[in-house]
Amino acid sequence: MLSLRSLAVKAGLMVLLLSWFGPALLAREITIVVDQPAFTPIPVRVPEIKGPEPLSAELTGILRKDLDLHLIFNILKEPPLEGLSSREYFVFGKIESLSPVLRLYLELTDLFEKRALLRKRFRGPQAAGRFMIHRFVDQAVKAMAGFPGMSYSQVAFVRRTPRGDELCLMHFDHYGLRVLHRAPIILAPRFSPDGRRLAFVSYEGGRPKVRLLDLTTGKTAILAAYPGLNASPVWHPDGKHLVVTLSKDGSPDLYLLDLSGKIVKRLTRGAGVNTGGSFSPDGHYLAFVSDRTGSPQIYIYDFITGGTRRLTFSGRYNVSPAWSPRGDRLVFAGWRRGRFILFTVDPEGGTPLAISGEGSFEGPVVGPNGMYVLARGQGPEGEGLYLFLINGAARKLYFRAGHLVAVDWGRLP
Repeated sequence: MLSLRSLAVKAGLMVLLLSWFGPALLAREITIVVDQPAFTPIPVRVPEIKGPEPLSAELTGILRKDLDLHLIFNILKEPPLEGLSSREYFVFGKIESLSPVLRLYLELTDLFEKRALLRKRFRGPQAAGRFMIHRFVDQAVKAMAGFPGMSYSQVAFVRRTPRGDELCLMHFDHYGLRVLHRAPIILAPRFSPDGRRLAFVSYEGGRPKVRLLDLTTGKTAILAAYPGLNASPVWHPDGKHLVVTLSKDGSPDLYLLDLSGKIVKRLTRGAGVNTGGSFSPDGHYLAFVSDRTGSPQIYIYDFITGGTRRLTFSGRYNVSPAWSPRGDRLVFAGWRRGRFILFTVDPEGGTPLAISGEGSFEGPVVGPNGMYVLARGQGPEGEGLYLFLINGAARKLYFRAGHLVAVDWGRLP
């Protein structure tokens, strides 16, 4: 009899979660040349926030880390210099009051043009100071770079331990890391569009089930526990439906479910494995993975016509499609000569562009602003979660950890 872990690995094969392949698969692969675009980081001067210690030092640290995590800034701790000949920015902060509530003033100035771009006053309990900073940074990033920041977001991931799997949650700046659920095996955490719930797959009692976790109450409900495989939940942008991979009728296929677990529509039929991926922002299209032509490739299902078209043709193993919330790109992982490379591609088709550079990375997810990608993998800096600009111009080891098996990235409610 198969053990529980062996059963999970077998199910993982069915839904294309393998990361290891034989020599025959690699024999026909082409050589990929990755050309990383270059850019010059934007200088931002962030001296110490004025006010009483230790709160001023704590808030300054949060501010600098938030900006640094956006990959595009050069954080300078010194105050502004005279006679600038190039563009720099300056963040001034002051704690105006601690009692009865925290009053915090923050200002962003363009030093080259000598004008204030953003002024914000926040008021609330001291414990909310971190979130005041996050809110300000996200607006400051937009003022400097043209797109909103990612500080006010959250990351879920699954880590494998000798005692089983742990579903973990933390804020984008790594704050508040906690374990939400434990089970022998956990896969595929996915945030609801409003960031208030997580769908995930857990193997408890020997069978896979799709569960919904309310992040406000901590309560968990079973969404899908049909005979056979229940896997790969994908939220519809309306927050009222999910696509789930089920094998109750034979081969694994895609089904649209409501939040009670009732099947609304079967989306795919036929030979091979079909497993979920990611919705377009308007909900009209679903990117998914199928091996119907003999190897895993990415396809697009059209909810308006009911038709399906193949998106990827280069490479013999392409999986984990993730649609940018901006709607203009899909990110996926492709196996090339012994490692996974992250690519982006136009949803209408065309040549995929490699973005990940040196290393091997899997399971990409796109941040809520559509400009950043998180993926688990191994790079020169070590093993863990890596953060990329979606065009590949910059990356860093975002969270160092081993034995990570899944990740997702969502907005904070």
